[in-house]
Amino acid sequence: MAQVLVIDDDATYRSILREFIEKAGHSVIEAENADDGVSIFLKEKIDLVISDLMMPVKSGMDLLHELQRIDPKVLFILVTGYPTIDTATESIKAGAYDFLVKPVEMNQLTAVMKRALKTLELKSNLTTIRGVNVALLLSVPLWIFAGYMVKVLLMD
Repeated sequence: MAQVLVIDDDATYRSILREFIEKAGHSVIEAENADDGVSIFLKEKIDLVISDLMMPVKSGMDLLHELQRIDPKVLFILVTGYPTIDTATESIKAGAYDFLVKPVEMNQLTAVMKRALKTLELKSNLTTIRGVNVALLLSVPLWIFAGYMVKVLLMD
């Protein structure tokens, strides 16, 4: 189960996304603007952010950049009712995981969320494996030294 932050100035749309995402087995925290989203992101462990692109004061793109400064590995899906090829390209180049058009087709959202969360899981597993490898590499000299000491002690 993932913790998903949904940020959109449209309360009805947030509610629709919340209901759908919760039915998929995830928990949802809602924010009505970018600043509230940042505040929540700083307080909670968020696995995935889904944000509207066009919001008053700060855009979803501004929010993406701000969250990336906080956590460069943030998984961020931008959603907009005003899609253009340039905006989609710019958002992906900026580091968005994906770019979806409103009204989001729920099957598409499900597929993108599954892919994003699988990416998160794989990155977590890779970090664990790297940690184990480092621990093993660091312990090899200790094993060699211990083996040498046992040999020395047995010779005496």
